[in-house]
Amino acid sequence: MSARLVTIAEGKTKLRVPKKSLSEREPATNPVFFNPAARVNRDVSVAITSVLAGSSFCDVLAGTGARGIRIAKEVPRSVQVTLNDFNRFAMTIAKRNAQLNRVTDRCSFSHDEANHFLYSKFGRDEKFDFLDLDPFGSPAPFLEAGLAASAHESVVSVTATDTAVLCGVYPSVALRRYGSTSRRSDFEHETAIRILLYFCCRAAAAADIGIEPIACHSTRHYLRVYLLTHRSAASADHSVRQVGYVAECRTCGECTASEAPLTKCRECGERVQAAGPIWTGRITDGRVLERAKHFADRMSFTNAAPILQALVGVDRYPPYSYDLERICSRLKISSVSHQRVSERLSSEGFDSMKQPFEKSGLKTKASYAEAAEIVKETSSSSPQTHQI
Repeated sequence: MSARLVTIAEGKTKLRVPKKSLSEREPATNPVFFNPAARVNRDVSVAITSVLAGSSFCDVLAGTGARGIRIAKEVPRSVQVTLNDFNRFAMTIAKRNAQLNRVTDRCSFSHDEANHFLYSKFGRDEKFDFLDLDPFGSPAPFLEAGLAASAHESVVSVTATDTAVLCGVYPSVALRRYGSTSRRSDFEHETAIRILLYFCCRAAAAADIGIEPIACHSTRHYLRVYLLTHRSAASADHSVRQVGYVAECRTCGECTASEAPLTKCRECGERVQAAGPIWTGRITDGRVLERAKHFADRMSFTNAAPILQALVGVDRYPPYSYDLERICSRLKISSVSHQRVSERLSSEGFDSMKQPFEKSGLKTKASYAEAAEIVKETSSSSPQTHQI
């Protein structure tokens, strides 16, 4: 099996990849998979790995080896990288990429089914400090094995590309795959990330492992979370206590986070449908974000740095947000700028920030009614443009 290969550059790394994958709307899985649109995913991965301790990294679904080779090449310390894939041709290309970047001595290669390879590390001293799960589709079939192969205090990064499932388009599939009911809402991408974190929390807790989210993002067609793991029953218990539900009232707009699923809105009494269970705890580590953002700036990762910066401060707010465009539509008023609304909220004693996971979301501790009134006042005080 063969494919026409071309050389591209990502960061400081040169990669040989199938030419076909660069031109097709959806990268082909045969003869080997490479997704050029996931470059920012890999940029963030390099940045986070560079600012955390650890000497071993495993990409168990490596494809052409793009992520692992970049870790070996660009992380400013020696990291031993293991690349595994069930596709022999993918591993052949990965080896060529290691040679091209002169990092063969830092890389080892395995041709194996992902779960079989990961479970082979169970109970051994060969567990990884960093483990990446980036499947084509749901990470659900691989997570338990990934946790089994992760060392104490390791970083596990997980990608989900079944975004529609997690965002509420197919709630029955989300319940089957992730043990959680997803819902369409004005903050559905944040809920999707928190469902994914809940799933990670439950899988880890079953093995007496606690999780500590350090970063996450929703980009293009995928969701991505980074977790620090702690191997102790006490840590697992603490993680499980970070689980709850979230609901949005389609009648009055109010949003609520709760320990148990709500059926009626606390403000207007109308019926609501809760999403969850979800992870309601913090979803970032501010120190890691700051250091990773500085690294991304130094490396000119122009798409990764804004993603990391956008997360700063998100944990000060509830696990939901309001959509400014939806508020304006309900009020039948012209659109208002996020900056002006934020300034008015601040003058009324409410902090706010732009929702990092949605297009026009606003995160604040203000109630929906309070936020809507401020949006209305902001719109009425905005300069009007008159036709002459």
